[in-house]
Amino acid sequence: MLWDNLEDNSQPQIQAGRGRTRRLTESAVLALVRQWLLDEYVADYARSLAGTRIFRRCYLIDALGVASRGRKALNALHPALQPLYTLTQTLEQESKPITLHGLLLASGSSKRKDARRSANQEVHIPEESAILGVSWLEAAPYILAEVEQSPAIFLLNPFSNTVFTSDDFAALYKRTAPTELCLFLSHKQMETLFLTAMRSPAYAIALTALLRTDRWKALSPEVGERKKTLHACIDLFIASIQRYFVLPIQQLTLPVLLRPGSVEAIPYTLVFATRRQDSFVSMNDALCRYQRGVYAQRHHAVLYEEWFEVQYRQRVERDYQRLTDNIMRQGRTQQTRRWPDLRQQVLETRFGDFLLAEYDAAIRHLLQSELVRCEWRQKQRADDSERLPGNDDTLLWTEGKSAHKERGGTRGKH
Repeated sequence: MLWDNLEDNSQPQIQAGRGRTRRLTESAVLALVRQWLLDEYVADYARSLAGTRIFRRCYLIDALGVASRGRKALNALHPALQPLYTLTQTLEQESKPITLHGLLLASGSSKRKDARRSANQEVHIPEESAILGVSWLEAAPYILAEVEQSPAIFLLNPFSNTVFTSDDFAALYKRTAPTELCLFLSHKQMETLFLTAMRSPAYAIALTALLRTDRWKALSPEVGERKKTLHACIDLFIASIQRYFVLPIQQLTLPVLLRPGSVEAIPYTLVFATRRQDSFVSMNDALCRYQRGVYAQRHHAVLYEEWFEVQYRQRVERDYQRLTDNIMRQGRTQQTRRWPDLRQQVLETRFGDFLLAEYDAAIRHLLQSELVRCEWRQKQRADDSERLPGNDDTLLWTEGKSAHKERGGTRGKH
């Protein structure tokens, strides 16, 4: 089985105490990613679905593996299920309720031998959130039959015990229901696979099948080039998926606070793919909130903390001013007439940098400053100062000075 003998010794550092660091194992990284997704993305995602009044339930399929002492220990008391139960109860009690079902796979994403052995053994899918003592390749047919036309988020590791092929993703690509892919990539696993594939025909076939191209063979295995090679492999992987999605696939790398004053990105990439605009925006806002939270805490408990905080707030303000300038410059250059179109274009190039609400605050500032005018399809009332241009409204761009030179404009909520 591919990967059986490959080590995963990727262990980034994270804060352990005042001025000290400790090793962060992959299990700790997974805990970080899971908690962030649940708190910042899944909750908003479920609420946006509930707002449509179409869906009564949605699923979170987590196939990254859950530590356990055996299948008998996989029950409702497992700590990994508690956050899911809490969020589900909250969502079901809201004015627009929706039920969240979580299925966590104890064996991780991929064990192809187990999948073949279990081909004739039915996998029971419980009606409530639960942990299944199987792998994704074992359970995929049964899980997909269970979720049917319900929206679902799939958290998978394509480079796990067994490397995925493009065929393993086919059933996910064919789903017509809202489908969100969160693909967890370990840089160490990818580097090890690449180096092994350079000298092993079996691994070369596996990597080519996953990337749907052999262009990786032209990449350099030299030590000084490996970071560039890694990013090229990730780009090839994303290109193999992008054909199935209209919205651009995003690469997310989460920063962590190592110790006061020191922030670094973890050596993992989360590849996010969706066909749903609301989901795209939800992930943008989730990433933005997380990154700001980390950087805002960077200088906590260090000497001259207040000075660093002032510097951070000023930098955020300058970034927001540049965003407003960018919107105005791109709108004038392209003469974009619809705000939703322009906002989407800028958001795609600045994914995770600003909240959706801040983009909308920027266009309001430009309208109030008369750097852009709007022909409203419906007559504007006196109390419509917070009104946003929609698909039926037309933006008219005027010539004038840059937005950052305006005084007293509306600022984003950072």
